[in-house]
Amino acid sequence: MTSVSPRLPAAVLWDFDGTILDTEPAWMASEIAYVASHSAVWTLDDARGYIGASWRTLGNALGQRIAEETGTTGLDPWDIYQSVSAGVVDQVRAGQAPLRPGALELLDALGAAAVPCALVSSSPESLLRAGVAALGIPDPFEALIAGPMVEHGKPAPDCYLLAAATLQVPIGQCVVLEDSPTGCEAGQRSGALVIGIPSVAPLPSVAGQLRRDSLVGLTVADLAAMVRAHGAHSAHKEDSQ
Repeated sequence: MTSVSPRLPAAVLWDFDGTILDTEPAWMASEIAYVASHSAVWTLDDARGYIGASWRTLGNALGQRIAEETGTTGLDPWDIYQSVSAGVVDQVRAGQAPLRPGALELLDALGAAAVPCALVSSSPESLLRAGVAALGIPDPFEALIAGPMVEHGKPAPDCYLLAAATLQVPIGQCVVLEDSPTGCEAGQRSGALVIGIPSVAPLPSVAGQLRRDSLVGLTVADLAAMVRAHGAHSAHKEDSQ
């Protein structure tokens, strides 16, 4: 494992959609358009229920809706997901997914403090690459974990565990930044400190997870203090068991 200063997080593991770029509306629009192209209906409320879902979960849900309403069966979940995500990539490349407030400033501060960052998402690599290019800065991520790279997507912890292993840092000293309940659950199950920043859907209060209205004003020192408190709490739990 890489030796990390106790004053800093070992790494910050960033969700992408809704955390760095405001792509959740693009996902919802692309899902609705795809289902409509098969003469079925997928609503905004339907789409909100799948924010942060794995490619398999989303593809199966869209395919099931089409089958229920039209009788068309046999659509491949991966093909569905690829079609939907391609629409999101187009919107990102067209500049239609703005930066989330405070994201770029925190990325800059983490880079200046030499805290490694990873991009960890349910989205495909093509979308993540387009998103990084849209930031307009040199790639700030030392690792990129796309949804299809793991067998079990969010809310399973696999993607975050893989990110920490790739960076060679202890997951318990990492910070996960997420905007969805699914992603927050994945981060918490990995053992990282989770900070939830809601985007298009509210985040319920969950024991062991932190919440912020936005990333604006969040500093590296804030993250370091949170990680120290998280580590102390985890150690206390282990001692009491």
